[in-house]
Amino acid sequence: MENLTLDRLLGYVAERNLKDGDALPSERSLAEALGVSRRDLRGALASLEAAGRVWRGVGRGTYLGTRPLKFSASLSSLRAGSSPADIAEMRLVLEPAFVELATSKASPDDLAELEKCARRNAMARDDDEWQQWDHRFHLLIAQATRNPAIIALMEVVNGMRMKPTAREKTADQDTRRHFAEQHQAVVKAMIKRDGATAAARMRDHLLNVQWRIPAQRE
Repeated sequence: MENLTLDRLLGYVAERNLKDGDALPSERSLAEALGVSRRDLRGALASLEAAGRVWRGVGRGTYLGTRPLKFSASLSSLRAGSSPADIAEMRLVLEPAFVELATSKASPDDLAELEKCARRNAMARDDDEWQQWDHRFHLLIAQATRNPAIIALMEVVNGMRMKPTAREKTADQDTRRHFAEQHQAVVKAMIKRDGATAAARMRDHLLNVQWRIPAQRE
């Protein structure tokens, strides 16, 4: 149902020719317009938010595009001059520690959602679909830490990765399949509550990501 809701939502945006910066209707109005439940709509919006395609602010509503710099003071300094290699290096330092913490704090629902996300990742048909589920996977791990600072930082990292010059491509199916297997290995370790192994599997994954990114600066 989540994929159907996402398809309907993207169709709604396309039919109305909505652009980055445009506001979406309230959840209630949008769910009624799409003929879906608010729960399914929230899941679809969460996927788009993780992929940097919408942003939500408390008391502000939901908007298309990435979060504007004026609403994310830390984003400008992190994004300025960052190459794909810079971002990959930062992720390699941070994310294994995030997943180790998440392993100790994740709820059963968190783990079930991560497992589901990893499966969807494995079924991605192209780079755009891969990126959607990949960004959601890494954000879900941050959310499982229950640490607002880590969650905010991961949202910023996902936003940085959406820049055309900073986006790492997973264009071939073999690469996508390999990365999906690594995501699944991370989740398996988390389900066993083995934080050290989960961190090691995440480190292996991010080393693979880093290896595939040219070292040149922008």
